[in-house]
Amino acid sequence: TIPNSVTSIGEGAFDGCSSLTSINIPSSVTSIGKLAFSYCKSLTSITIPTHITNIDKLGVPEETRIIRENV
Repeated sequence: TIPNSVTSIGEGAFDGCSSLTSINIPSSVTSIGKLAFSYCKSLTSITIPTHITNIDKLGVPEETRIIRENV
């Protein structure tokens, strides 16, 4: 769980986090660094606010379900 007090997720923040299976990014996050989720092989779903626009550069595994939400 990412707390609402977080406003950004740094580049490579979760790189290689094999235990991460799903993540909900709160609306307080305004930016996510490149490859933040690269090599997260167990990541099956990620919920991202619609105001985050750089999702193609996050390194999310191809099989991961990306859910876009207005929050």
